[in-house]
Amino acid sequence: MVPLGQPLIPTAMQQPVVYLQKTFSKEEFPFENLSGAEFERCSFTECDFSYVNLSGALFTGCAFRLCRFVVPDLKRVHLQSAVFEECQLSGADFGQCEALGFSVDFRHSKLDNCSFRKRKMSGTPFSKSVLNDCFFTESDLTGASFDDCSLPGTVFDRCTLKGADFRSASEFAIDPAQNNLRKAKFSTYNLAGLLSGYGIVIE
Repeated sequence: MVPLGQPLIPTAMQQPVVYLQKTFSKEEFPFENLSGAEFERCSFTECDFSYVNLSGALFTGCAFRLCRFVVPDLKRVHLQSAVFEECQLSGADFGQCEALGFSVDFRHSKLDNCSFRKRKMSGTPFSKSVLNDCFFTESDLTGASFDDCSLPGTVFDRCTLKGADFRSASEFAIDPAQNNLRKAKFSTYNLAGLLSGYGIVIE
């Protein structure tokens, strides 16, 4: 096992670097290469993943708390049952992650300019989070929930939102003509978010 802080550059002749049930606290990884590393049931607290090369890395059952992600390289990253709590994520392109097994959970987090293009995210929970100028394009959000979330500037384009729960969400704009909203849940106070693209004035 290679200590963090040293370059992790697995080659075709090397076995992946594996971390099992390890706790990381206040680690700073800016510009570090964690490509191909494997993390299983690890926890990260107050860690900085800004501009980190995570390409091909595997995170299984990992928890991130109070962590910072600024434009991380997520090409072919496996995120399986990953929990983000009180994290700040900016410019993260989750559409580059491996589709197989993709599973995330966001709690009390702030996401800016993040993309979930073509991600299958059935049942994904977003709780008490702010999604600012994020992009859901051709995403499958069947049964997803946006509990007490604010979504200013976030785009939903050709998404499957069947059964998704927006009852306590705010500041969203969703075009029913461009998205599948069958049995999606809204409250009477936020229905205006479905009409913003039609020039209708609601008083």
